[in-house]
Amino acid sequence: MALVQLTASAHLLPFLPAAMAGARAGFAAGLGVVVLMVASTPSALASGTPGSGDANVCTPTVGGEVGNDGRLVAVQENASVDCPLASGLPGTPYGASSPHGGPGSGHPGESCSYEIDRPVKLLIGPNGSVTELDPTADGKGSTSIAYPSELTQVPVTEAEQANIYVPYVFHGKYDKDGLCTVPNPGFELGCPVPVPFTNFVVAGDVCWLTEPNPVRRPNGLPSDRILPYLDQAHLLQLINAGTLSSLPDNPNPGLVAIGTCFFVTGASFQVPGGTWRSIQQPADFEMTIADPVNDGTGRYVFYVFRIGLAFQGATWDFGDGSTQPDPDLPAACIGVPADIAASHTYRTYGSYHVSVVEHYRVTVDEYWSDADGQHHLRLDGLIPPIARAIGPYTKQVIQEEGVPVGSS
Repeated sequence: MALVQLTASAHLLPFLPAAMAGARAGFAAGLGVVVLMVASTPSALASGTPGSGDANVCTPTVGGEVGNDGRLVAVQENASVDCPLASGLPGTPYGASSPHGGPGSGHPGESCSYEIDRPVKLLIGPNGSVTELDPTADGKGSTSIAYPSELTQVPVTEAEQANIYVPYVFHGKYDKDGLCTVPNPGFELGCPVPVPFTNFVVAGDVCWLTEPNPVRRPNGLPSDRILPYLDQAHLLQLINAGTLSSLPDNPNPGLVAIGTCFFVTGASFQVPGGTWRSIQQPADFEMTIADPVNDGTGRYVFYVFRIGLAFQGATWDFGDGSTQPDPDLPAACIGVPADIAASHTYRTYGSYHVSVVEHYRVTVDEYWSDADGQHHLRLDGLIPPIARAIGPYTKQVIQEEGVPVGSS
């Protein structure tokens, strides 16, 4: 364990970052404590590869969403990505579950002492607020310290790395049963002489013992945990393939040797809880999967996924054995509102069954935060391209009849 003294010593003020100095006076006045930081928390690595952090691709934040795994939320393509720090459920205190140490046995009437390290809990509240719950000596209660918004990441980052305890030392005598229970005078804070600072200083008459217990997920979430939420059937619901029409539109026939135009209208991406957007504009969504650490601390890792849908083109079947559109649209077809347009020139008359397959690319980027910083993985190939077919659409094409010219 590492001992961290939490004291308001004036000689520590140079360690206070400039951004925090302004908050110091108000925080001290409200709580009777000073919050100081020593820059020893590991910084994020910068590579964007598995097991590496990249502070440029996601921003560490306090408070992760739990209970809505798989719900897609539409975001702007250039929106920044927030990486919730590994922490507990909002509204539920988290941290080590049991104390360390306790009384031994000895001869009745002799002096005795022992140390007991009681776990500190953190409470994530609305809008990422953070309250530290420091245990009382008997472990039956706690005192609360609310962190100002500028400093909420400090204890949460520490709790990604370690279990946090407040040490208490008991001085007494062995009772008739040989237990160290007779107080003389009882408990006192177990912080006699601070050891060199190892993490950060929070202040007041409190100190911490930190026991390394880092949350590390170097490879992210296994794909078999992601796929149930990101399968094609789920994403298909976000794509409206649209409907086929033509020019001349049915029931009017097309003509041999003149381009007949086909249009797809209404091809769009659904924005959950919002409107439909033409497939000519890519759509981006976010989804969070909360994964419990399962070590008795109540911590979770919050994996944030950025999912992109983009139209990649269309494959036509014009019903006459050809899949090749004309190089250009006829003048009459230019400007007709449509999401996809193509022209085809038939060489013989007949009834043709026209269909089109729309092709979509799916990109998945995974972001998360753990004790090693912020991470980013591009999950290439996790979701294969999506194809949506429309048709058949029946189109009649006739031979243009010549107009008789009068003769003498």
